[in-house]
Amino acid sequence: MFNSSKVAAALFALSVASAARAYTIETHFTARCHEKLTAEALRTARLKLEMAATPPATDDERALIDDLQFSPDADMKDLAGATLLVGVRDNDLKGNSQDDLSVLSAIHGNPDNQREHCLRGPDQKEPGGSAAALVDCRAFIRGRVLEALDGLDAAGMPDLANRTSLGLHLSLRGHVDALLPTYYVRIGQALHAIQDSFTHTYRTPDGTKITVVLNWLDSVHGSLLDSRDGPAHATKLDVCDDPDDLRKTRRALATDASTALLIATLHPGKTHDERMAAVDQILETYLSYASGCTFDNAWCQAPEAQYKDSKNLFGCGTAGDRHGPGAMAAWISIALWTLMGRRSRRKRGASIAGRLVIAAAFTFAAGSARAQSDASKSAAASLEPTATSTTTTTPAKAATSTRSATPATITTTTTTTTSTGANTHAPPAPTIVAVEEPGPRDPSQTAWGAYLGSSGSIDKTALAVQIGARFKATNHWTFGLDGEWNPWITLNGYRFGSGVFNLYGTAILRFPLTYENFNLRATVNLGASYLLMSLYGAPSGSLGVYAGVSPAGLEWKLSRTFILVVNPLNIALPVPQLRGVPLTYPQYRFSIGFEILSG
Repeated sequence: MFNSSKVAAALFALSVASAARAYTIETHFTARCHEKLTAEALRTARLKLEMAATPPATDDERALIDDLQFSPDADMKDLAGATLLVGVRDNDLKGNSQDDLSVLSAIHGNPDNQREHCLRGPDQKEPGGSAAALVDCRAFIRGRVLEALDGLDAAGMPDLANRTSLGLHLSLRGHVDALLPTYYVRIGQALHAIQDSFTHTYRTPDGTKITVVLNWLDSVHGSLLDSRDGPAHATKLDVCDDPDDLRKTRRALATDASTALLIATLHPGKTHDERMAAVDQILETYLSYASGCTFDNAWCQAPEAQYKDSKNLFGCGTAGDRHGPGAMAAWISIALWTLMGRRSRRKRGASIAGRLVIAAAFTFAAGSARAQSDASKSAAASLEPTATSTTTTTPAKAATSTRSATPATITTTTTTTTSTGANTHAPPAPTIVAVEEPGPRDPSQTAWGAYLGSSGSIDKTALAVQIGARFKATNHWTFGLDGEWNPWITLNGYRFGSGVFNLYGTAILRFPLTYENFNLRATVNLGASYLLMSLYGAPSGSLGVYAGVSPAGLEWKLSRTFILVVNPLNIALPVPQLRGVPLTYPQYRFSIGFEILSG
C-alpha cells in the first residue's frame, strides 16, 4: 500500500495532519501521545497500589497483542496494559483501521462524538456553550467509569474474565470483535476524554480550571464565528513532546489526572460509592468551569490563542478564477521550499541553494510548457500540405481546313499536392519472419517444464516465492502444479509474519503471436492454503482454500527453452481459516518468473 507508496504516504501524512484532533494516537505519521500518557499513568498506579502482575495471556490473546496496529511498550504487552491502550485509542478509531482516512473523517465529524473529546457539540453556542460542552464531557467520563466499575471483582480489582466485545482492526487479521476485559476497555475510553480536555480547552493560569471549550465541527466546515461558536480547535495545542512551558504543563496535568482516575477506581478497600465520589472529586479538580471569559475580553486574554491554526494557507479561488502554469509552479515551489527547509540546519547553505534550484526548475518548466504548446502549434502549421501549380503547353492536332496554316496549341494546368514533412502515419513494414516458439519445434506436440517465480503485494503487504511443474498440452493450453511460501508483512509495527503455504493447480490459456517476441496469457489458480502463524481466532495449522487469477499476462520468448513471464495484475486470495470468522488476506500482486519448456 505505499514506492508509488512513497507518494501515497506523503499524501496520507498531509491528510492526517489536517485531520489531527487533540492528543494523537500512534500511527506512522502521528505521535503516540495517548499511549504515552496512559502507559505512564498505569505504571504509576501499579506501583502505588502494589498491584499483582497480570496472569500470562493465552495463545489467542498473545496473537491479538502481537497483531495490534501499534507497538506497546514492553511492560504494556500483558492483557491488561494492551487492553487499556486499545480502549484509549478506541475514541478515535471505533473499530476501524488507523489507515482508513475516509471512515475516520466521518467518525471525527460526527456531532454525537464531540463529547468523547471534550469538544463543543453543534448546538453549544455562546453564551453558555463552554459550560454545556463541559457538562456533556463530564457525563461521558462518568458513564464510562460506571461501566468500568462493573468490570471489577468482589475484591475491587479488575476481573479479567468479565469481558466486553470491542470492534478492533488488527494489522494482519483485519477487523475482529475482540472479547477484552471490561474494566480496561471502559476506563481507557474515559481516560481519552480526560486527556483531550487539556488540549481542547483554554484554562486558568494554573491549568486546572476550564474557561473555554474549543470548536472542531464549525472550524472544519468553515462556518465558525468566534463570538458565537467559540475559538477554533488548535492543532498546535495537541503536541505532547513539551516544546514550551504551557504545553509541558498541560501534558503533565493530563498524566496526573489519568493517574488519579486509575487509582480512584482501583483503590483497594473502597466501596462503589466511595470510588465514584473520588472520581467526582477528580472531575471537579481538573474539569470544572471558570466563568467570565468571553469573546469581548478575548477569552480573558488567553495565552492559548497564540497557537491558533493558520487560515487559508494556500488561498481559495472562485469558480471563475483561472491560474496559469506559472501560478501552479509558484505554489509547488513554495511547498518544496517548506519541505526542504526542515532539513538539518548544518546544511543551511546547500539547503537554500537546492530550494532555489527546485523553485527555478518548476517555474522554468511552467514557462516551457506554454512555449512548447505554442511551438507545437507552429510545427503543426508547417506540416500542412502545400499546393504547387505547373503549366504545360502542348500542340493541338493540325486543322483540316486549308485556309489555316498556323498550328493551334492547348494549354493545360496541373495542380500537384506535396507534403513538406515526413508521413509519420505510414504503417511499418510487415514482419514476415515468424518468431520461433519455445518448446518443441512442432507446436502441436506436448512438453514438460518447470516454473520459478516471485510476487509482491503492496495493498496487503506480502511476498511470495513460487516453484512448480508445467505440462504443455496444446499450443494454447498449459497446466501445472505450484507450491508457494507467502509471508505476510505489516507496516504497523513492522512485523514479518510467516504467513501461509499455498499449494494449487494452475491452468494457463496462451495466445501465441507468431510474428512477435512475446505471447499473451491468462492464468487461474485453485488449491489449498495452510496457515503458518497464529492470529487472533485463527491458530497456526488452520487449513483452507486458495484462489488466484492473472487475467492479462505476458510471456517473453527468450529462447527455445526459457520464457520470461510477467503478470502485472495477479489477484491472490488465500483463505486459510474457514471456521468461525474466515481469515482472508487478499493480495494484488505483481508477479515475475521464468518458465522452462523441454524442446
